[in-house]
Amino acid sequence: MTTSLPEWLAFVEKHAHDFTIQYPPRREYFMQNFQRTPAPGVGGWFSGVEELGLYLHVPFCEAKCFYCNFAVDVSSDERIHREYVDALLRELELHADWLAQRRIIGVDIGGGTPTRLLVSELTRIANAIRPLLSRTTHAFSTSIETTPRIAAEQPEKLAVLRAGGVQRVSLGVQSFNATTLASVNRRRQIEQTDQAMASLRAAGFPRINLDVIFALPGQSLSDWKRDLERIIALAPDSVTTYDCLYRGQGRTLTRRTPELPVPETYGAMYDLAHELLGSAGWRAPYGSVNFCRHPGETGTSAYFESRLLDGQPYLGLGNYATSLQGNHWGFNAQSTADYVARIAAGANPCEFSYELPAAESQAKYALFSLNYGFVDAARFAKRFGVSFPEFYARELSHALAVGWLEQRGECWHVKPGQFGRMHSIRSLFYPEPARRWLMSLNCP
Repeated sequence: MTTSLPEWLAFVEKHAHDFTIQYPPRREYFMQNFQRTPAPGVGGWFSGVEELGLYLHVPFCEAKCFYCNFAVDVSSDERIHREYVDALLRELELHADWLAQRRIIGVDIGGGTPTRLLVSELTRIANAIRPLLSRTTHAFSTSIETTPRIAAEQPEKLAVLRAGGVQRVSLGVQSFNATTLASVNRRRQIEQTDQAMASLRAAGFPRINLDVIFALPGQSLSDWKRDLERIIALAPDSVTTYDCLYRGQGRTLTRRTPELPVPETYGAMYDLAHELLGSAGWRAPYGSVNFCRHPGETGTSAYFESRLLDGQPYLGLGNYATSLQGNHWGFNAQSTADYVARIAAGANPCEFSYELPAAESQAKYALFSLNYGFVDAARFAKRFGVSFPEFYARELSHALAVGWLEQRGECWHVKPGQFGRMHSIRSLFYPEPARRWLMSLNCP
């Protein structure tokens, strides 16, 4: 029996925090229904692929923030760092022959905090990816993440990265409010942000992005306004404004926050960001969390654009890194130690994978695309070979009728003023099996 749309949307309204940019609804849903173990060798997935994105995961952080559900390792042991880089570069070598025959759309080095590594380790990574960069065509094809403290105190790392071909740096500020940062287990680095920006500019990076989060625990609209005003004063090239996620029982932040922000709070904070950043020169389609000062640019990395907007395949290296080609989605071993051990033993680092029905891949793509405020029917058709408005006819008709979306040419945009309904908009693209599975959990 097909779930009626009114029944589904009534359920969604009661569980708004379950409906984020991330899909599947819970990891257990894919594990129970689509998992393959042992995983096939990932390299074979890409035999017919001409171009792809590349992601290198470096998991090390000073501490794990309460909102984070990434594969993070807080070890400060330089030996562990060196052994991890050994494994990461060995995994890259395993793919070297076939990667040499492909065009790399973009390279992201993420984490964790990749710049926590020593200069010598960053140099090794930069040297390893340099041959791949000669075949990229994006103007800013290579991106890395750092923190205000590292950028301010260790400019020698920035120099190595820039010399190695990195063109874009994303600076993880998250908030300028000391109380807010402390509530999410994040080290205070507010005072170092000005120097961090000066160091990044002195190093010559063509694009600098600031990452911030809204709807953090206890964060008021006035707190958020002060954060936005500080961002505007720093004048980065682009700003990514993540809406804070509280989904999932395993997320520390969800357990520690007694009163979660309501959808209207998300809407008010996003609308304020869209107004203030827009009036100061940072543009974004309404609903996009990515703001940029440069016409024709999204503000995100080449890797992210290809993955989220175009649904292009990508190869992920490192612990718990994911790879996607078509409807095949693979995961490397989760812990740093397991990943390093697998590589050392010559074993397949991909621990498990999913073979997804088309509707599941389409849901993932639609939610990712909404990160930019719209879904492009032409891109959707190119990726999946089906018509977006026909496949989701019932859902899109409802979204138009209630004013959540509006159609402009082949793109279906979030309608201005509707960010507070993003949980409902995202839920429209959940396939029937996922709807039934979530509803069967009878979440409190």
